[in-house]
Amino acid sequence: MTPEERAAEPNAARVALITGGTDGIGRATAEALLRQGWRVCIVGRNHERCARAVAELALSTGNSAVMSITADLSLLSDTRRASEEFAADHERLDFLFLNANAITQTRVLTTEGLESNLALGFLSRVVMAECLETLTAATPGAQILTVVGLNLSRLDFDDLTMAQKFSGQEALGRWQWAMQVWCREFNERQSTPMNVFMPGLVKTKILDTEPGRLQRTIIKAVMPFVAVSPEQSAQQVLAALANASDTEARDVYYPKGKPKGRRDLKELPGDGDRVWELAGVLTTEPPTAAS
Repeated sequence: MTPEERAAEPNAARVALITGGTDGIGRATAEALLRQGWRVCIVGRNHERCARAVAELALSTGNSAVMSITADLSLLSDTRRASEEFAADHERLDFLFLNANAITQTRVLTTEGLESNLALGFLSRVVMAECLETLTAATPGAQILTVVGLNLSRLDFDDLTMAQKFSGQEALGRWQWAMQVWCREFNERQSTPMNVFMPGLVKTKILDTEPGRLQRTIIKAVMPFVAVSPEQSAQQVLAALANASDTEARDVYYPKGKPKGRRDLKELPGDGDRVWELAGVLTTEPPTAAS
């Protein structure tokens, strides 16, 4: 039996790859899928935390079909290695959940010469989606879901490392804008549907690093009243996944799991092509060193 025939088997266990899967929304989603009988692979950058999460998830769900890959997704070379490692061990990929994120509030360049927020939030997702597209395209009904927030700020194509002026808020808005513009281009050019999930306020540690002291203060004040738990957010992820699968959705915006169609990104003419071409260049030939 060929890998393609095996992937198409109706009774084959569905497979999910979840980045940022050691805690927060990623881990809660992994747990929910394992309880439904999925096979799950989580990606995290700390080997010990990955191993602990795998053991705890297997114990809590009674499903031992969980594994991990350790990778620093702010490095595109490591992201590519992790994607290739997953593809070598799996014959199908039903759900790619691009969830990993960390907010850097100071200007940091990776060893590959990329601004760290842009590298992790945007470019690593590009690399993973592209590397695994052959696998998702061969899996009937496969879906990709990428997580973003509310922030939107058009990318400065002439200052990608934000050398002229840096702010965490602006960096966050730029990669989220670029990711969503690129998502639209991906849906135009590739066969696997990719949709966008916006979780809103969730009780995770990432909000502790939300850019801007005033914004962090406001978030902490309203958190007890409006924020949801990671487990509740995971159910919203599953609702978005189910809707996308049932409707064959493509390029749909899912705030809190509810479909709302295309989000207004305020692109300028040609932005889609520019973002696509830029991502292609940066993910194949990134700058060689931080400066």
